[in-house]
Amino acid sequence: MALSLDSQFFRKLDRFEILAHGIHRGGQIGHRRSVSRGAGLEFADHKEYSAGDDIRYLDWNLYARLEEVFIKIFEQEEALPIYILLDASGSMGLGEPTKLAFAAHVAAALAYVGLTNDDDVRVCLFAEGLLESSKVLRGKTQIYEILDLLDPPASGGTDLAAALATFSAENRLPGMAFVLSDFLDPAGVLAGVRLLAGRRFGVVGMHVIAPEEARPDIDGDVELEDLETDRRLRVLLRRDTLTRYEQFFADHCADIRRQFERYGAHYLSLPTTQDIDEVLFARLPKEGVFR
Repeated sequence: MALSLDSQFFRKLDRFEILAHGIHRGGQIGHRRSVSRGAGLEFADHKEYSAGDDIRYLDWNLYARLEEVFIKIFEQEEALPIYILLDASGSMGLGEPTKLAFAAHVAAALAYVGLTNDDDVRVCLFAEGLLESSKVLRGKTQIYEILDLLDPPASGGTDLAAALATFSAENRLPGMAFVLSDFLDPAGVLAGVRLLAGRRFGVVGMHVIAPEEARPDIDGDVELEDLETDRRLRVLLRRDTLTRYEQFFADHCADIRRQFERYGAHYLSLPTTQDIDEVLFARLPKEGVFR
């Protein structure tokens, strides 16, 4: 069953575009316009004529005034490659709404904004590796193909490094890479982030957190189940156990932030208790994801 979102949800996103940050392409960082000799969106500058230049772009008005020959140069819009990587591992099934459902809504919004601005958009699902990917899509009508993809079951373990290694091998053109995950990977996120940053992607880590993770509402003798491995552990909770756990989880999130920022990547914490409209129309513009 495809992810279901109404047209009003998307119409509110029409005014936004995704900002490019940290992308290294042709010696430039984060530019969506390229200067070319020829017709483009808008005039940029002149250059002196040299042998081999296309005489169709001679500026005859300037020649009449200065009696020197110049070529017009135009700015030409480039499509921004936008990659959206959604964690569909078992732990993403936690909560109400589930972390996966919340992240899928954010992923759909990112995809739609990219498609609306004629950027090249590709959506990938991952768990212990890369699971499934859309084609590279452009144009807002392609959102329906993406919605079909954004409703997977949450299952399996997490191997972010393996997933991102496969992803980067299949997608050589640097672009903005949005990684939506709870980052519950025993190996951590550093290797995967280092790989993308090293291959000149602009990386945004979106850390999806359920309230049950940050502050569990449990006490006494409980049995804990790992949603990815099905392993169970019986634990007797003492008075200070939850306090110490909450501090541990806060430190865990801070460490993930540090690992992203170490390689110039952007990190956002996204609690599933936060209203989705607040995330899309307030948080993301404030964080410089949307403009």
